[in-house]
Amino acid sequence: MILPSRMQSGNDLPACTLIVSNDRPVAEQLRWILEEDHCQRVHIVGSVREAHEAVQKSPPGMVFLDCRVTAGADSLAPLLDQLGRQGKRRIPVIAVSETGYVCDWAVVADLIVSGHLQLPLDRGQLSRLLREELSRGPAQGDCSADTPRVVRGRTIVYKTHTPEMYSMLDDLVTVAAHDVTVLLTGETGTGKTTVARLIHELSPRHNSKLLTVACGAIPRELIESELFGHLKGAFTSADRAKLGKFDVALDGTLLLDEIDVLGPAQQTKLLRVIETGEFEPVGGNETHHSKARVVAASNVDLKTLTQRNEFRADLYYRLNTLELHIPPLRQRPRDIVPLALDFIEEFCSSHDIRIRHVHPDFLHCLKCYRWPGNVRELKNHVRRAVLFCRTGVLTPQMLAPHFRRPSEPADSEPLPEPPRVEPERTPPRTIAERVAGQEREILQQALQENNHNRTATARALGLSRVGLYKKMKRLGMITPRDASADSP
Repeated sequence: MILPSRMQSGNDLPACTLIVSNDRPVAEQLRWILEEDHCQRVHIVGSVREAHEAVQKSPPGMVFLDCRVTAGADSLAPLLDQLGRQGKRRIPVIAVSETGYVCDWAVVADLIVSGHLQLPLDRGQLSRLLREELSRGPAQGDCSADTPRVVRGRTIVYKTHTPEMYSMLDDLVTVAAHDVTVLLTGETGTGKTTVARLIHELSPRHNSKLLTVACGAIPRELIESELFGHLKGAFTSADRAKLGKFDVALDGTLLLDEIDVLGPAQQTKLLRVIETGEFEPVGGNETHHSKARVVAASNVDLKTLTQRNEFRADLYYRLNTLELHIPPLRQRPRDIVPLALDFIEEFCSSHDIRIRHVHPDFLHCLKCYRWPGNVRELKNHVRRAVLFCRTGVLTPQMLAPHFRRPSEPADSEPLPEPPRVEPERTPPRTIAERVAGQEREILQQALQENNHNRTATARALGLSRVGLYKKMKRLGMITPRDASADSP
């Protein structure tokens, strides 16, 4: 379909369309198509500097931006940001490229760019993009790439584009400087361990230890020994004395993850050490003193457990001096692409893989998914995509098959189904290997049905929390890094 020769008032295409491209044949071809479709005026510039000047002199009504216009991309992100800040009206920006966005400015492009035109130019595709822009109508307000809120620790840089997270980060900075107990809440995989590390790095205790106790991964009868230590002979397997984490942490920070699994006696002992710093090791009468700061984390609602008499109310209120809630990733859609780009950079560096471009459809797939496993799940899928990338361009075909593909225009020819990319595996040869494979599939399905909440998954499977953890570890579903630093 070709656009009518003259647009109706109120739906007119902009009088001036700016083309930013240093590929003259492409720019002239695009100009010809636009003029044939009766855009009133087209202006071509060949550099980002000229584009800046043109926008400042007379803001265009629409911009076609050739993604190849600069290799360094240092000045391209500011141009995109400038286009988003022109008055109160959104300037439509159409990205033109052979592959996709350059990784360095993909975050800004994802926020500003409203369409993507694939090279070589196709008149039908261009017409669809123009119709989509007309159907959107003039958008109001500042559509710039919002500057993210950033909090920097010694090794951690925590940033978010989600306004609802800003107050949480402000509270984090405040509470980190004061020696108070903090309760971190949020679903599995939202990044509670990272937030705890950031609190420690911003605190006066940053030169001391940060220790993590994954309470859900320890049998309940051994948690007390893990926290407070034990004497030789205190119980059957205690063949030697052991210092607990409250002793070892000294004046550092102790993160108690999944604190909701503690039993009544353990809760009582924990309340005492938080309030007085005093405790006795298992099997001993000598009182020890701890100066460690406690940061507790839970993926269940402790207040609800308190109302059901499953968690001590006085311990809950003592832990809840300040609660920092980390929203699930599905409630932070503006953070999905920035996080993905950070993970791409991290994995490219650690695996010595070079990726220069990210196809817009790849980002669209990430944004369409609900991420029940939150940031941890996003990180794992991005790692998979990077490992399977052989072309230097990340496309949807490199994601797991269950990701939703971007919707195609109604009048387009159906695309062939992308090849299914699966890691190469050696066929199982023994019954044990086959059983393990089936067991792994059952656990993966149960985890997905329970939003990757291990406590709920264990309950659904009739297992203890520790039993589920051991099975996952035996089946290779928990990496050593997960087990030591990122327990759910």
